[in-house]
Amino acid sequence: MSRLALPSTRTLAKTYRTGTRTWRMRALSLLVMGTTASLAACTTPSALAVSPSGVPAFHEDMLSPEFWIRRAPSPDEVLLDATQVTEKRMRAFGPEGGLVDLKRIPATLTRAQVVRWLQDAQQSPIQAVIDEQGRPVTEAMLEELRQNAATAHVPEASTARHGLSVRRTPLRTLPSHRRFFAGDSLRDFESLQAGILFPGEPVVIAHHSVDQQWLFVLTTQGPAWVQRDDVAEGTADAVFSYVAKAPGRVVTGDQVRTVATPEAPRVSELELDMGVALPRADVSPGEPVNGASSYASWPVLLPVREQDGTLAFQSALLRRTTDTAPGYLPLTRANILRQAFKFLGERYGWGHQFNARDCSGLTSEVYRSMGLFLPPNSGQQGKSTALTHRLFTAKDSHAERLRALEQAQVGDLIVVPGHVLMLIGHVDGKPYVIQDVPFAVFKDPATQQLRKTKLNQVSVTPLLPLHADDTTLYVDAMTSLVHVTRP
Repeated sequence: MSRLALPSTRTLAKTYRTGTRTWRMRALSLLVMGTTASLAACTTPSALAVSPSGVPAFHEDMLSPEFWIRRAPSPDEVLLDATQVTEKRMRAFGPEGGLVDLKRIPATLTRAQVVRWLQDAQQSPIQAVIDEQGRPVTEAMLEELRQNAATAHVPEASTARHGLSVRRTPLRTLPSHRRFFAGDSLRDFESLQAGILFPGEPVVIAHHSVDQQWLFVLTTQGPAWVQRDDVAEGTADAVFSYVAKAPGRVVTGDQVRTVATPEAPRVSELELDMGVALPRADVSPGEPVNGASSYASWPVLLPVREQDGTLAFQSALLRRTTDTAPGYLPLTRANILRQAFKFLGERYGWGHQFNARDCSGLTSEVYRSMGLFLPPNSGQQGKSTALTHRLFTAKDSHAERLRALEQAQVGDLIVVPGHVLMLIGHVDGKPYVIQDVPFAVFKDPATQQLRKTKLNQVSVTPLLPLHADDTTLYVDAMTSLVHVTRP
């Protein structure tokens, strides 16, 4: 059985079409086999085949972005200018780009269209086997949630409504807070988790649950359920005008928070993930905002939800000491590395659970901080028409794949079924990656026995020779080498 498949279920490795999303497992396991190549403590080889941390061909100096920046060619060279970045961002919302252009959704939604979205949204690669208490999930339990989705009550035609998310909120496959897992040892992967919405993201509202607590929405990522209180409804003009505003501040840290303001709880201590871009609020220098002077902070404009659910906007403050920028960062190799390493050690979070992210969330947010929008899952990142790819099939030899990796550049993405990794450089000609991954399983070169290291975090590892199963190298399972920074 493939090491990408979790035990006790074959459905975890299934692929589902979900509107424009192709769900694949983002990274249910990683197999890393030891290598006899010694690596550098700084720039000189070390005798370590397997480090004390349980990661092969690794030294602690590799945990610093500067280690890799020193090795990168022309690290501060701008790889794509602002015009090229904008053009790529627009292509991501075009045909087969991987993201949904909500402005193209018709004003009138048909029943067939909404029902299809509802069916697509319910597909999950994680089988629902047990609940939070470890009790078996029954068909009756799932049917209760489906009944709350009210598919039978979708009208023949309805008017598309629009809204903005007002906080970091999970997307769900069904309208419920209940948590289901594929097994007791697989609680890092929750069956109903379908992604995340960040503050200020647009949605098309297509339906609502029977209990009125959930909205069924189409997001730029595809269809999903979201808590009603986390979306403010407004006109299409108000929603898309806000989204189109020039960034006033772009979050460049792994996560920052707005200033705590008891006078304005709706915008107090909001979590903002890397790449979130907020327009500047029209505030005079020194003018108080929510009980505090703005002179030592950046005033930004955020959507808020009124008591009747309608959309309004309110100023908030970001401290000047937070990790933000006045616009998207220049797309350079040094910035790619520094941004990626800001997530180092963060816990793996399937679908952005645990206030974190998974493998495709990592790559997406790194590039979003530089203005490039990537699809939300690894499969789409590997084939989006917004990006340049070197695609691989069974006809490509091992040697051809190795040559492609030798020529790969910092920031390129390596896509294998269900997982995506980011290249950070080469040591002795061998590629290394940063990735968000649950496990490292490798063949110890001393004993030739499989050895399993639980990482469950953003980690630096060698790429060669990763295994998709006991006999197939990741390089031979590679489906795409994505050259994100090429025009």
